[in-house]
Amino acid sequence: MRDFFVVLKFELMCFFRNKSFTISTLILCLLVGIGLSVPTIIDTVGSFNKESTDGEKNSKDKGEKYGYVNLNGAISNIEDMKTSFSAISLLEFQTEEELEESIQSDKILAGYIIESPTKYQYIVKNTKMSDSMRYQIDQAILRAYKVNALAQRGIDYKLVEDIDSTLIEHDIKVLGKDSVKNYAYTYILVFGLYFIIILYGQLIATGVASEKSNRSMEVLVTSTKSTNLIFGKVIAGALAGILQFTLVLGFASIAYRFNAKAWDYALDFIFNIPVNVLLTFLAFGILGYLFYSFIYGALGALVSRTEDINASSTPITILFMVAFFIAFAGMMNPEGMLLKIASYVPFSSCMAMFVRVSMGSVTRGQVILAWIILAGSTIVVGMVGSMIYRMGTLMYGNPVKLKTVLKLLKE
Repeated sequence: MRDFFVVLKFELMCFFRNKSFTISTLILCLLVGIGLSVPTIIDTVGSFNKESTDGEKNSKDKGEKYGYVNLNGAISNIEDMKTSFSAISLLEFQTEEELEESIQSDKILAGYIIESPTKYQYIVKNTKMSDSMRYQIDQAILRAYKVNALAQRGIDYKLVEDIDSTLIEHDIKVLGKDSVKNYAYTYILVFGLYFIIILYGQLIATGVASEKSNRSMEVLVTSTKSTNLIFGKVIAGALAGILQFTLVLGFASIAYRFNAKAWDYALDFIFNIPVNVLLTFLAFGILGYLFYSFIYGALGALVSRTEDINASSTPITILFMVAFFIAFAGMMNPEGMLLKIASYVPFSSCMAMFVRVSMGSVTRGQVILAWIILAGSTIVVGMVGSMIYRMGTLMYGNPVKLKTVLKLLKE
């Protein structure tokens, strides 16, 4: 046990002394802090520049000029149409030529010729990919048409508009989990776990391969048990990953607390995660991380050069990506059969069961059963990984196939 703690301490210090680990953690915390402080910064800058901003806005609005020609009085109630353009200056022209000349000389931005109560011609100097003015014109002419058509029938348009704009109120009573409300933090935690396993799994495999390439692994194996070595490496990586993830989430939580008012408390549902959900994430996330880390460590022992790590770890990386996509798809349907099956499979249960607990309905017995299966699988993978790690010290040259190693272990 003493040798295990020696290895654990050494590997942890290697992570902490690694500049990339420290710098990446600081950068992530900084980005999260800046991102969550954006509304506060905007409000602060806006309060200082409110008067100048309002002045610029007013001058801009007054500078946006459009024109129109109402041919033969096509719209009799033209003032009803003009009320839809309160934010811009709308100028009347008598002829089409005058309108086009003003557009060509940049006196006005664009214009339209009203040919009938429901038809017009839009005139612009240069077209743009997006032009919201055409939509405004459509709505303005349609409104004028409705006002006139209803007035001829003795109906007050304002009354119709009030009836048409009536909003239906409804309340939702959730008997189980509110999947929509829980989606955001579930996605963040699942993606965070995916990122940590991929990143630190590769780091563990690379570290093992580098020890093998410089022959230091041979010395280590003769100094202590292989189980102490691989368990120390994997658990050290787990602690480093958990520490980094916790620091980023903790910094994000603190930053949000300072800026919650500027956000109008809109992100409370992300940062107020239920305790049972967090405990489930920790219980399954840590075991899932250890499960894959033991596999990556064993794969690192099968190669003699760090350049061969990617080729050796690709199958398990693809398998883990499939597990991630199953969990991600399951967030859209937490009660789906595929997610339920995946929640008991060790390769995917670390994410699938967490999604079910966070967004679906699952009994405590099902959670415990899935955790026992994952815990037992992690221990088995760890023991097999330690044997592969020890056997890998004797295998140099081309990467060794996992099938070959398992056959040798069986013999």
